[in-house]
Amino acid sequence: MDVERMKALLEGAARLRRPARERTLFDIGARGYFENPTTDLLAFFLDPAAEHGFGNAVLSALLDSLPEPLQPAASERYLTRPPVREWVTSQQQRIDLVLESDRWVIAVEHKVYHGLHNDFAHYGDDLALRLSDQDSRQVLCVVLSPGGQAPDAPGWLGIGYPDFLRRLRSAAGSLYEQHGESKWLLFLREFVIHLENLTMTDTLTDAQEQFALEHLGEIEALTKAKNDALASLRLRLQEGLNTRLDDLGLPITSWQENWPVGPALRFAPNGWQSHSSVVIYLEPQTPKRVWVQTYIDRRNGDLAELAGKGIDCNQFDEHKVGRTSYNLYHGFPSMEWEAIEEAAASYLRAIIAMEIDWQREQMEAGPSA
Repeated sequence: MDVERMKALLEGAARLRRPARERTLFDIGARGYFENPTTDLLAFFLDPAAEHGFGNAVLSALLDSLPEPLQPAASERYLTRPPVREWVTSQQQRIDLVLESDRWVIAVEHKVYHGLHNDFAHYGDDLALRLSDQDSRQVLCVVLSPGGQAPDAPGWLGIGYPDFLRRLRSAAGSLYEQHGESKWLLFLREFVIHLENLTMTDTLTDAQEQFALEHLGEIEALTKAKNDALASLRLRLQEGLNTRLDDLGLPITSWQENWPVGPALRFAPNGWQSHSSVVIYLEPQTPKRVWVQTYIDRRNGDLAELAGKGIDCNQFDEHKVGRTSYNLYHGFPSMEWEAIEEAAASYLRAIIAMEIDWQREQMEAGPSA
């Protein structure tokens, strides 16, 4: 694949990239996701009689997410009692949320992260026995989850968050047109975005899926080109480092690590038995930015001692104290490979000077040392 075709493919993919995640009050004032408070908020907005003043707008968004033959008629979209949280079964198990009308009952199990491991058959049987009112009310059991999967139990349905939240966004827009801005509408909007961030981050859109399927061969070729480029860069840098450090008589080896945040090329003296090494990390989210990250085994002394041995943490852009090593970061805004190689060689030379004596002792003593 030639460079121009690579550029065209990347430009096409870039148009499908998700925008940056919008932060909400939940990101600022909460500590991650907790199922119970989230379900409490959902129950509040589902209650037509609650003080938010939205009527059955949120309830209808949920009911419209059911299969069409099971959706209650518009005249039946009300509750005869507030939503029940932690509905207790005859076996002292708890259902996240139960909604009751005089025409239907809906049990909702709320699964953002947890798997489908509950006793769903018992839940369904118990609800039908205790709340159906001798078959006069329809009992529906649903799992609300990111993927919309249904458990392997009779009578249970799955509702996907993408579908529910799409309807909820539409309902919020209608509420704004009817009533204007309000405290509760702001909270609802934040709640919707929070749930979208939690449940839809990794879901492909239809356009993304279609693009990937239509360009499978080219994407495979581009992936191979990326892997080949990283391997070529690693070997070229390894050769350059060995040339720069030839006077030490200690060969430098290298390998690639695939971190969750991107590819990293690690360099260390061959046979070295320590946590010291130099990593060249290419930052995927910032094109052309490269980090030379130096890891110094903490057995070499404290930060003051390192400064006396040629590694002053204050000369780096950032430094952290890890469990087994000092982590020192030197950033390059562009791919200046000559300067990057020179910096990596300088840090490796300092590591070798610090550790050469005790490293030789360990290598001579063998693995059990």
